[in-house]
Amino acid sequence: MLAMNIDTPMRVSELTRRELIEENSFNFVKYCSCLAHTNGNHVAAAELFTKRFAQSHGASQMQQWLDTGQVTLTLKAAVAPGITTDAVWAKPLVATEQWTGGFLAIAHSQSLLGRIPGLLLVPFNCKVPFQTSEGAAAWVQEMFPVPASSEAFGDGATLAPTKVGKIVALSEEFAKMTNPGTAPAMRRALIAKVNAFVDKQFLDPTVAGVVGKNPASITNNVTPLVGTADVKASFTALNAAFYAARPGATAPALIANGKYAQQLRGVDPRIGIEPIVSEAAANNLIMIDPDGVLYADGGIEVAFTRDAMLQMSDTPDAPPTAATVYLSLWQANCVGYRILRTVNWAAAPGAVAYSTMP
Repeated sequence: MLAMNIDTPMRVSELTRRELIEENSFNFVKYCSCLAHTNGNHVAAAELFTKRFAQSHGASQMQQWLDTGQVTLTLKAAVAPGITTDAVWAKPLVATEQWTGGFLAIAHSQSLLGRIPGLLLVPFNCKVPFQTSEGAAAWVQEMFPVPASSEAFGDGATLAPTKVGKIVALSEEFAKMTNPGTAPAMRRALIAKVNAFVDKQFLDPTVAGVVGKNPASITNNVTPLVGTADVKASFTALNAAFYAARPGATAPALIANGKYAQQLRGVDPRIGIEPIVSEAAANNLIMIDPDGVLYADGGIEVAFTRDAMLQMSDTPDAPPTAATVYLSLWQANCVGYRILRTVNWAAAPGAVAYSTMP
């Protein structure tokens, strides 16, 4: 892949699709930085963007949007939070949707849900049945009737919107800097922890579903096999159990942490499947049939503030008490970015098998 300097001009024709997504995601991060300078004012942030990054391709895009009046709506109303997935963001600055699209594409591609090929993306609040058997087909002679058969379906699943949230507090100096060195770090700060949490919730067998709050993990209520120090023998037993329950699986995925993935890559003869590496697998080998796993993904929402009072805790008091200690972002010379990811999933019976490892 070509090296990319996010602050130098480039012709779009020279970019691969991946590089274009990268550039758009960094433009979004740089725009978030400009919001820190302008206290969340979209038009002022857009104008600052064209000055700070004057030699970049993004600056010429932004200037075109300013010239054509695509950001003037913020002059007619109070400044709203910068939200990537809501009309509150899209209306004030509709043209940056391709930048937010790049940011969301990077966030999704780094998530386990974006790294497992073949998972079934479905809409929220729409019941999707799981197919349990296929109807029969037969050869048909000329002038003979075509046989009719029925498909068999289970109850399926309806995926309601559920959210994962995180607030990232950054020093004002760091948020305002956003140069080629800090832009990747800021992007990681905005998405890495949310993705890591979602990945763990997706795979952790101890995560049970709570109505209206969170889905169960795809391994919850699945009876595990007990593996041994012989990782190949453990995989062989897991593979046999998986296909006993899911004989029609054509492209299963195997998920393992770095240690076991490396051991499986080194066995001879090869096991015939390339592990997907994720520390969210913990000490488990997990096999899934992507055709039997549904997920709905509403994207990531980012909101900006410098005036909030925050309880700096992973487990904030709910509700707050007299003893709750708050940090003033303004007093601490910080800015805050609130990240929300709307996502849900469900697995068909037999579509997931796993083995605990020592």
